[in-house]
Amino acid sequence: MSNNAADHIYTLRRTPFALAPVIHSFYDHWVGTERDVLLSYLILPLVTYKPLHTFLQNSSRKSSIRTLLQEPSRVLGLELRIEEFKSITNAALLILTSERKIQIAEDMSIVAQGKIRVENADDKLVKYARKLAVVFNGESVVSIYRSLGLKSL
Repeated sequence: MSNNAADHIYTLRRTPFALAPVIHSFYDHWVGTERDVLLSYLILPLVTYKPLHTFLQNSSRKSSIRTLLQEPSRVLGLELRIEEFKSITNAALLILTSERKIQIAEDMSIVAQGKIRVENADDKLVKYARKLAVVFNGESVVSIYRSLGLKSL
């Protein structure tokens, strides 16, 4: 097993403990809807994708999923990234649930609770997750998935 330094840095940056606050930040600024737990699987693949950073950084309350999709390169390869982050997202959701930072209701909606723990997290990713929640607000989970061209998880 020969891992180089880049592999170790990648592992440390992609640990569920570092990425759980990113998901918490999203739900802290999200207006909850039924089955919004499915949005968890979109957060990390979108906010960690560098071509989307400029859009999220400049987004405002007027930004929407339509403005996000005006440039198709922002969501290029999203399905592959969702698969890559699926296990990390599951682990991050478990961490947030066990720390009582989120609560998953019977209708599969998530309610954020408590203060976001940003000690281990990348500040920019936490900010981008907050802005992504603003971009997605007002849309249903089904319309978000449909707009992004995703048929299933």
